[in-house]
Amino acid sequence: MAEKGFHKRGFITFLTLMSFIIMTITGFVLYFAPQGRIAYWVDWRFWGIGKTDWGSIHTISCFLFVIVGIYHLIFNWKALVNYISNKVSGGFRLKKEFGIALIISLAVILGSMYQVPGIKQVLDFSEYAKTLWVKGKEYDPPIAHAEQLSLKNFAKKMNIDLAPATAELNKNGVKVANPDDSLSKIAKDNRTSPVNLYILIKKYEAAPAGVQKASYTVEMVDERFAGKG
Repeated sequence: MAEKGFHKRGFITFLTLMSFIIMTITGFVLYFAPQGRIAYWVDWRFWGIGKTDWGSIHTISCFLFVIVGIYHLIFNWKALVNYISNKVSGGFRLKKEFGIALIISLAVILGSMYQVPGIKQVLDFSEYAKTLWVKGKEYDPPIAHAEQLSLKNFAKKMNIDLAPATAELNKNGVKVANPDDSLSKIAKDNRTSPVNLYILIKKYEAAPAGVQKASYTVEMVDERFAGKG
């Protein structure tokens, strides 16, 4: 029995469908994914995949969809030209349908740009969903791109004594080969997240220079509430 040849049309159809499915899934995940600063700080993952990888998959699947679409257009070019020619020569009968489709497309573009009601709620819900991943103030990085800082620099910026902080990490099973390594690298080497490192050493965070806790005597408290101080 002769082996069937490669069916290009079927291949393009399946590839178009699969790229569309991938785009849909990745777009849905990114809709709910936390903001980048949170995702990298807590090492957020979904199905074992980080946000950067989800974004990469989404981008490449979009490119694939466009490429397949262009190929599909070229592959069916003659049929498309004949269809358009017939419609033009016979009179364009889908003016209403074309007009409505164009209006909806423009409405989506402009509505997204100007945050019109309806579209705004969809975008606002995405922002709300992203905040649900923040379980406490430690889950919001104290410094922009904190995970990229070395342990030494992070400790310095956060006014944390490096020596006891390193000892605390080691005591909790976090091996610090070099304090010049980034928090992200140390966390990855120890199968944890930068935020967990911060939670462990946060107790060594001292008050900024010049900031002192106020101390009150009994007399001062009495004067304060008596209106004399």
